Amino acid sequence: MERNTDDMFGATGAEGTSTGGTGSLGSTGAGMAGTAPTSGRDFETSGGTDTTDRAKQVKANVDDKLGRVKDKARELQSTLADRLDSGAEKLRQRTQRATLAGATGTADVDVPSTERMTQVQDSVARGMHKSADWLRNGDLKADIEKQVRDNPGRTLLIALGVGYLLGKAFRGNR
Repeated sequence: MERNTDDMFGATGAEGTSTGGTGSLGSTGAGMAGTAPTSGRDFETSGGTDTTDRAKQVKANVDDKLGRVKDKARELQSTLADRLDSGAEKLRQRTQRATLAGATGTADVDVPSTERMTQVQDSVARGMHKSADWLRNGDLKADIEKQVRDNPGRTLLIALGVGYLLGKAFRGNR
């Protein structure tokens, strides 16, 4: 092999040309074959950009759909909280009417059972209101994760029960 002007073995052409010598392989400049740095453009023209663009597009689509799902979940959470508050208010109104009816003597039920029913309805209404507040202000994800970590067996049984009931409900509609 010949030495070129840079004391390197390989290409024998003048710098900047791709003529002659072994190892020039279309490289610009003198030196050994394959030592010329490749630009990022070589990868882009070979189809790498298409793959990168597709990956970015898929990621954007997934992020968009995930955002929609999160928005829908927040909307459902808010709707459920509103319905719980509405139900609690209806129970309280029903309790007040029963109390007024019992006080005026127009009720058919005796006083001890009416009083007990009033306590139960008030307790349920308070629970519904607390649940609505928790849905609006609580960290649902953190609470569920804590529940699963602390009681995995109970959580699994609850999930199975809810799944069974939902399956029965949807199967019954057919």
